[in-house]
Amino acid sequence: MLGGSRGAATRGQPSLVGDLLVVASLITALAWILLSKKLMETHSPPVVTAYTILSGTIMLASLILGPWILNPVLIPFTHHSFQPLPFSHLTGTAWAALAISGLLCTATTTLLWNWGIHHVPASRAGVFLNIEPALGSWLGVQLLGEHLGPHAWAGGALILTAAITLTTRGHEAGTTASPEVILE
Repeated sequence: MLGGSRGAATRGQPSLVGDLLVVASLITALAWILLSKKLMETHSPPVVTAYTILSGTIMLASLILGPWILNPVLIPFTHHSFQPLPFSHLTGTAWAALAISGLLCTATTTLLWNWGIHHVPASRAGVFLNIEPALGSWLGVQLLGEHLGPHAWAGGALILTAAITLTTRGHEAGTTASPEVILE
């Protein structure tokens, strides 16, 4: 647990660390949008998607497999032995679920997202990015029985209002006069 002792925060209760992690996640996702948008100036959405998933796989594999692979090297320094990875305990059904999750929930949604931001401005895509935590909060209320305070409901309403405004009136923003016209 970051910045606290074990059991300092009860499960499901709001915390500053949790809020900061969500903000860090949104900043990271925004950086991903901007970098993907830049890459799609020279590459197609499927190519950017492939590189995104490949780089994510390499980073995750290094975090998960790194300590396990380096175990013989780390033991003298950490005096800690890492347990073997539990791959052998997974059933065929679990592997199939992981494969389907990777293809449908990761690869397909990333490809659709990249295709979408290839066709809309990054600023517009950023507003839609905020729908994810709002929808997650709403689903937490509906499916898990969680409770949101008035500020959370107001924030969700503002996010939805911005998204609806952009989809219904967002096309007018591209028709503004250029600076040269204003100066004349």
